[in-house]
Amino acid sequence: MNRNLIAIIRGVDPEDILPITKGLLESGISWLEVSLSDEAKGLECIRKVSDAFADEVQLGVGTVISERQVDAALEAGATYIITPGWDREIAKYVRSKDILLFPGVFSPGEIMQAASLGIETVKVFPAIDLGFGFIKNVRGPFPNMNFMAVGGVTKENIHEFKNAGYSSFAIGSDLVPRGASRKDVEKIKENAKAFVQSLEKEA
Repeated sequence: MNRNLIAIIRGVDPEDILPITKGLLESGISWLEVSLSDEAKGLECIRKVSDAFADEVQLGVGTVISERQVDAALEAGATYIITPGWDREIAKYVRSKDILLFPGVFSPGEIMQAASLGIETVKVFPAIDLGFGFIKNVRGPFPNMNFMAVGGVTKENIHEFKNAGYSSFAIGSDLVPRGASRKDVEKIKENAKAFVQSLEKEA
């Protein structure tokens, strides 16, 4: 499975993260982003997923806003970092660790700064607010940059994001509800399969 689809995990209790991860894997999604919006829960979820599914999951951490959080996430087992916005010093710090970084950007200037550090994929957030015309236009001056859509991507509009020029998509509550538990696994699997099918069937 490639990284076209990333499941964003927010507010999930650590005791529920393993059945949720198993459900996502069974449905064709192997890239996870565990948010640090609740840092203690997030780090413990990362530890559990890393211990149980290290060979099956590409495990990232999101909502990273400090170098301390970078270190804590890597120690817990994360293998890539996603930031909510652009911070050059954090970006340089993550790059020094020789791991993947998907920094949040919202302007051509921020995309330029990311490119100057050799970053190959940036997260456009919130993508829905920028509209589809934005990405069509910025792809011109940045033909070698890959763009990840985050914010407002649904099963119904993912093909529009793809056709506009996005190559990957991180999905939040439309895939894994905030604070989901093991009781939600079947619904999460249904959501995941629908996203996979939507992406595969659209040109």
